Amino acid sequence: MNRSNIRRVSHGYHYFFVRPGKGGNLHKAAARLMGIRKVKEVAITEGDYGFIVKADGLEGEKEVAMEITKAVGGNSKKAVCHCRYIRN
Repeated sequence: MNRSNIRRVSHGYHYFFVRPGKGGNLHKAAARLMGIRKVKEVAITEGDYGFIVKADGLEGEKEVAMEITKAVGGNSKKAVCHCRYIRN
């Protein structure tokens, strides 16, 4: 494995694993999630969670979690990212 093209980035994001409420349109819900100011990316997933939401990790994660619940119902769990490794 070529490690020369991998670097560590100290700025992280928060990832929210979202279980949406029942009976909604996933694509409309994803659009509502993207309307949250700090949200950078939304993935529609299969399995235990319906969405994985990537949001700025500077501050205000409680407000983002409340906005997620308001947008799609259901509930979410947060994973705080302290550091990321990326390929150049």
